[in-house]
Amino acid sequence: MHRWWVFLHIAGVFAFLTAHGVSMYVTLRLPREHDPRRVSQLLELSASSVGVMWNAIGLLLLGGILAAFTGHFWGEPWLWVSVGVFAVLIAAMVTMGTGWAKRLRTISAAMVEGTEAVSPQQFEEILRSRQPYTIAGIGFGGLLLILWLMLFKPTFGLGGDPCAPTGRGAVGRTVQICAADDQAFNTESLAWGSGQPHTLAFDNEDEGVPHNVAIYTDGSASESIFVGDEIVGPDDITYAVPAIEPGSYYFRCDIHPVMDGTLEVT
Repeated sequence: MHRWWVFLHIAGVFAFLTAHGVSMYVTLRLPREHDPRRVSQLLELSASSVGVMWNAIGLLLLGGILAAFTGHFWGEPWLWVSVGVFAVLIAAMVTMGTGWAKRLRTISAAMVEGTEAVSPQQFEEILRSRQPYTIAGIGFGGLLLILWLMLFKPTFGLGGDPCAPTGRGAVGRTVQICAADDQAFNTESLAWGSGQPHTLAFDNEDEGVPHNVAIYTDGSASESIFVGDEIVGPDDITYAVPAIEPGSYYFRCDIHPVMDGTLEVT
């Protein structure tokens, strides 16, 4: 089910970006407008997308929360930082954007009605404010930060990453490798000594997805040194790898060849 929750989360993100894109377009377009009637129309267009945007936020939060449970991510620092950034981002957008848009809507509507309660100077002052660009900058910056956190999953030195590379793992001649998704192993390089067998502890955390670890003489993967059994995540297995002569070798997941790296035997 994990992938379905991830799909739901991503679908919510797409819906949010589509709906919020209307508001972003209006926000960046308004400073170039001079006609109060046109400004009012653009603001109404922006307001019409708000309902869809909040529904999309609910969808992406639901998918994200369920995916965090099935993917066992709640112990990961990057997830909590992402949640915090998203909460701050929403609060900033609502606080800064709503107040500015409400004031502009009131002034433009008054000018359309021909009232003298507001002046053209007030209209121009709020319309030419730098606030729309500040709002856009915070929004784009926050979304890029969340994207970076989700892709690179930093630990911030706090641990919490069961897929952290273990290096040579000399004790017991065991080296650990992990797969959290079908894009990459937790490390692109392994190293161990020659002339003795090793154990390769493989942890597949990619729920419902099969992975394995196979070692080849080079990147062509035409001649195998060792081919490990496939396991479907979440599961783990310890491979017994025979002694390998010194040299540089290539390892990968045979099911998802994009998951690969190099093995240095010294």
